[in-house]
Amino acid sequence: MSNVSWCRVASILLVVLLVAWLQSTVALAQSGNPGTTLFDYDQSVAFDLKEVSSRDQDGVTIRDINYAAYNGAQKRVDAYLVKPRGRGPFAGVLFFHWLGNVKSDRNEFLDEAIALAKQGTVSLLIQGHFPWVEEPTEAQADRRQIIDQTIEVRRALDLLLSQPEVDRRRIGFVGHDYGAMYGSIVAGVEKRVKAYVFMTAVPTFSDWSLKYWPVTAKGGEDVYRQAMREVDPIDYAAHAAPASLFFQFAKTDKFIPRETALAYYAAASSPKLIKWYDTIHELNVETATNDRRAWLARQLRLGNLKGRSLVYP
Repeated sequence: MSNVSWCRVASILLVVLLVAWLQSTVALAQSGNPGTTLFDYDQSVAFDLKEVSSRDQDGVTIRDINYAAYNGAQKRVDAYLVKPRGRGPFAGVLFFHWLGNVKSDRNEFLDEAIALAKQGTVSLLIQGHFPWVEEPTEAQADRRQIIDQTIEVRRALDLLLSQPEVDRRRIGFVGHDYGAMYGSIVAGVEKRVKAYVFMTAVPTFSDWSLKYWPVTAKGGEDVYRQAMREVDPIDYAAHAAPASLFFQFAKTDKFIPRETALAYYAAASSPKLIKWYDTIHELNVETATNDRRAWLARQLRLGNLKGRSLVYP
């Protein structure tokens, strides 16, 4: 057989294997309710909220705050609470940042939160712990860290909803990278959020832990993947309904293959939307930002900015 023929056979086999993998991934994610009790917590645990500073900017109040972590062994959670002027009722949005080289913290979405405040939104922007402060190390420890971080996201929702001017019927979530992965888990266990935006995330924690923290494979890759199975975001995104989901992916993302992104989207519950952008994993382009704001404006019934018309994706 010629080299050309062998190449054709290999290509066909690769496509067949890819399709089979996508189908099995989606079927597995949709095959039953995930272990939601993993993320149960005591809602009576006090926040011990403290304000570091507060400033006003064009009719928007930006409060620098911190509060006690649910896991007492971890440092206090830093956050921004961004509010418009007035009594409301206002929509509420929880933002959770990415793990990257630029603004890999609660500052990533601060400008967006200020802009949304001018449309009648209260936003809470939290600082992540795992894997930002503590990096992946081994299967059981990482599983526990993921559970703890997910509980922190749920507690952040508690804090946002405790604000008297927030309309509990109009709550959104925006997450990027790891922030979106945790948001996916929350989507499967919470019914308090109406709309989620997931930016450039992968469907399983193993995809990144085993590749970028090789120490996690010391007990065997299969052992690690199995330990992550109950906390994989893709399984929870499949049970997000009736919440609406908006997936944003980059066309030239070196961290997320297109087929992986498509498998994630295919497994997610409806209603859902996916858009691709001519950029890299950081997704730092104006079109993506504008699409998020427009989509949230529609989902949460926000007002338009004065003199500006938003086009909904």
